[in-house]
Amino acid sequence: MEMNCFLCHLEKPNTEARSEFIQNGSFGNANTATLLGLGVVDFESSTNTWIWNPEAFDETSELKSEFVNIQDPTNANCAACHGEVHASQEPLTYTACDLDYPQTATTGQVVSSQKISASGVNLSGKNDLNRSWDIHAERQLQCTDCHYALNNPAHAFEARGDNPEHLKYDPRTLEIGEYLERPDHNFARGQSAQFNVAPELKGTMRRCDSCHDANKGHSDWLPYIDTHMAVIACETCHIPQMYAPAIQSYDWTVLTPNNGPIKVCRGVEGEPNKVTSLVTGYEPVLLNRDNIDGDQLLAPYNLITTYYWVYTDANGNQRPVRLMDLETAYFENGKYAADIAAAFDANNDGSLSSDELVIDSSAKEETVKSKLASLGLGDPRIEGLVQPYSINHNVARGTDAINDCKACHNEESRVSQPIKLSDYAPNGTIPAFDANNNVDASGEIVKGDDGAVYYNPVPANDEMYVFGSSRVNWIDWLGALMFTGTILGVAGHGTLRFVSTRKQAKGPKRTERIYMYESYRRFWHWLQTTSIVILLFTGLIIHRPDIFGAFSFRGVVTIHNVIAAILVINALLSIFYHVATERMREYIPHPYGFFDDAILQAKYYISGIFKSEGHPFEKRPDNRMNPIQKATYFGILNVLLPLQIITGALMWGVQRWPEVANWFGGLPFLAPFHSLVAWTFATFIVGHVYMTTTGATPLEAMRGMITGYEEVEVHGHADEIEEKKDKVINTSEPKRSPAS
Repeated sequence: MEMNCFLCHLEKPNTEARSEFIQNGSFGNANTATLLGLGVVDFESSTNTWIWNPEAFDETSELKSEFVNIQDPTNANCAACHGEVHASQEPLTYTACDLDYPQTATTGQVVSSQKISASGVNLSGKNDLNRSWDIHAERQLQCTDCHYALNNPAHAFEARGDNPEHLKYDPRTLEIGEYLERPDHNFARGQSAQFNVAPELKGTMRRCDSCHDANKGHSDWLPYIDTHMAVIACETCHIPQMYAPAIQSYDWTVLTPNNGPIKVCRGVEGEPNKVTSLVTGYEPVLLNRDNIDGDQLLAPYNLITTYYWVYTDANGNQRPVRLMDLETAYFENGKYAADIAAAFDANNDGSLSSDELVIDSSAKEETVKSKLASLGLGDPRIEGLVQPYSINHNVARGTDAINDCKACHNEESRVSQPIKLSDYAPNGTIPAFDANNNVDASGEIVKGDDGAVYYNPVPANDEMYVFGSSRVNWIDWLGALMFTGTILGVAGHGTLRFVSTRKQAKGPKRTERIYMYESYRRFWHWLQTTSIVILLFTGLIIHRPDIFGAFSFRGVVTIHNVIAAILVINALLSIFYHVATERMREYIPHPYGFFDDAILQAKYYISGIFKSEGHPFEKRPDNRMNPIQKATYFGILNVLLPLQIITGALMWGVQRWPEVANWFGGLPFLAPFHSLVAWTFATFIVGHVYMTTTGATPLEAMRGMITGYEEVEVHGHADEIEEKKDKVINTSEPKRSPAS
């Protein structure tokens, strides 16, 4: 049915009378029925004629102004066709899951300025909901403020159409007088998945960022604003919960006694419109929306699943079974056919309950299938289809929107929260996702242990990595294995050292106290160590915030970035120091004799250390590391540390230079790789701390890094040291006279 002027421009069009005429098939009378009740016309049902009131017209047959109040469209006019709109002061109530209010029925959207707590809805937790149903309605916005006429000169900038990109403003717009004479009744529209009308007008309406500056509105709490806005629609956080029921599923594989399907609504306990039923609302599922500009944004949706019979016609085309054919299969003389009743009536009470009226066995399916086949329908079978319905209203202001990072950056992330599609799958039939829309449904449709069917979003399939939620399990397992294996190895090696030391006779080792570490080297070491430990801990919190719930995710991210900057600056200064003082050579293993020396050092750790043998290589201020240490530090400082800094910088730079990060695989590659290197650093620290205990005493190396002085074992120049000691003793003794 076409629209008519009265529906939008009358204050109170009679939409009920119009709907009644349409339902009765009297389409020609539907438009005139809109005027019933205004004193302009009456309908004589006995003669099926319209009786016009002569008093409503002047001598020129023009309608008198007092009989009709022409106005600009209001929200109430829009609600007549679209959904529940409540503008009065009376407590709001709604008719749930009723397709006379399609937008409310399919999504649960209610447009009202009233506080939810003041409504007449039996809503769970209503007393704590001191927000309005929709913040835009509360701020007195009208539907036409966003869905305006496309030739309205006030919105010429938004309606640029196919103008060249370089054209900022087109002066060839209508004058206001011209617009008032001929306004365009093609309204600006969004990119909803459920509406395919006027696809050429998709994305012409005002969006959130047409009025709101996200950078200013979120600067006080949201890090990486641009990164979030590039992948998340505003509705994702500002419509966190729906507070009205919505249709969940239709089952047209069976028919109820009133010849309808089994309809199930989500967000309500009990029958949707019973006073005693408790409305719980529901959390929309988040799916990627493909915008007309090529961008993908995560947005909220309701999913409606429909099961139905299909058949193959004579031309080989698949078609849905008609309702009249399904009625013929199920009913005889207004009652369930005997074979249908016998197949479905499990308790033999002569009636079919809602629990029985479901195809949950092959016997039931074959009964219906054979009856449809007897009607000449080829290969009748059950199919299911999941259709997404966009949610763009019921917007909450910032204080009531999602403003906690852990809502998404957590193991129970909203991004990966499943949504129930149906309470059952008719004889195991798993529905398919409707692909004829702008929604990228890359998740999984699975049957749960409870028999229900669920849609599970899988962000990784969209190349989306959410810190705290997304994980690459094999990297975590490998990292944990390295870390745990090192701890066990250290514990075992240390235990053997302790046992072997107690069994052997203790003899004094020749040592020498040497100024091993100058002040800057000690400062650099401890600052770098502290930075790495803090980075590992904060990185672990970012990776697993569900385990460390006591910490602020946003605060930890800030600390992580600040400490990372300190580590980078410290590393650059250290490079300058080691190059300027030529101490860089200490960290470079020399190829000549390296493998022989490394094997000798390894033998010491494997065997010699348990026999209290001396270190095979002397530790000196200009050569403090053995071959294995040199190789290890060469890898740490020249490979792992640069990789960690580069990957960390790329992840931080996603905010400003996302294309650079995308060259290296984006967050789905960078973040797991960054985690793997972090596991390697954690493993190195465990081994490094243990190796410091292999000095002259277990704590000597640690003390040396604090004071600068370290007692080290004496090697080849032991005799020279003894001679020096003897000279000191001899010079300190007083000379005696011969007489004595």
